[in-house]
Amino acid sequence: MGAVKNMVRGFLFTGVYVLFTIVIPLILFTLIFSIEGLPLKWEKQDQQNITFWLTAFGLLVSGLAFFKYSSPKKSIRKGVFAFIQVIVNCLYLWSYRFSGAAEITFIILDFGFFSLDISQMLLTYMGIYFLTIVLKVYDVIDFTINREKIRENRMKE
Repeated sequence: MGAVKNMVRGFLFTGVYVLFTIVIPLILFTLIFSIEGLPLKWEKQDQQNITFWLTAFGLLVSGLAFFKYSSPKKSIRKGVFAFIQVIVNCLYLWSYRFSGAAEITFIILDFGFFSLDISQMLLTYMGIYFLTIVLKVYDVIDFTINREKIRENRMKE
């Protein structure tokens, strides 16, 4: 019964990651780029770049979420997929930067422009993810060294 539970848990977390990494950002950027009635202008290419990169890395993050959350607790497989997922999460955050989503410039016709720049916030998150990478490396090493103890404890349960 544990394998079925892990698979259901994997699919559930994959759905959550799809919602938060693909659906909500795409809805948000679609709403931003479809504002009508205001004298704003932006490039269609910006929206296409943002949509492509967020969808591409969102699918990678969501796919890795399945493998991470469907793995048994304290297994080497879970540790390795958690480590890979953290690295891909960093790439997902960085995709905001190189797709143009971190700095959106609104051109107000006959007046000027203003821009929304969140690149410093992304760098702060990258620092937090660096600490998470260190923690995941420790988990993989711990799960590898204590492999026998973890198996014994799993058999007792």
